[in-house]
Amino acid sequence: MTDTARPAITTEAELAAEEEWLLASVRMTAREREGWAYGTLGALLLAHGRLFTPTPWPGGGDPPGELGKCFIEAVSWAWASDGALAYIEGAALDEWAREQPHAWCAGSDGAALDLTWPRPGRAYLGLPVRADAAQRIMSETCGPLLYGAEGLISPTAERWMRDGLPDGLLVDIGRPVPRD
Repeated sequence: MTDTARPAITTEAELAAEEEWLLASVRMTAREREGWAYGTLGALLLAHGRLFTPTPWPGGGDPPGELGKCFIEAVSWAWASDGALAYIEGAALDEWAREQPHAWCAGSDGAALDLTWPRPGRAYLGLPVRADAAQRIMSETCGPLLYGAEGLISPTAERWMRDGLPDGLLVDIGRPVPRD
């Protein structure tokens, strides 16, 4: 099989273009809904999400997590970090520039610590959630914060879209989403 992944991002301009591509995709889904704080998951991500910088796994080599298990791997690592890492859940462009529901960790530097993709994603947009809060909510609901089965949104995300985010849930890391 031929490797058809796009070459790694090498410049700030390339990163900006990849992030704009991801943001444009999310913006197409953003809608208002009467009586709700955020009409869609896209609207929630644009309002409270942050951008994270793609980086290779520290020290080289492959990340330690199991492909396809990003939500559990990221929350486990974040929770075990004693506050050094936040759990991030949102959307990312994979190495082929396909938008995917995804989870990763990040520290105060805003670098995406992707535990499951062998190559860093091309762009990352997500909610930076306190690790203890993410672990507690995911344990209670037995699933990711934003995504449910078969591409649907989770009950947690639906509640946040309707009522807004709980106070103190998010960590101030990553880069703000540029406004139109």
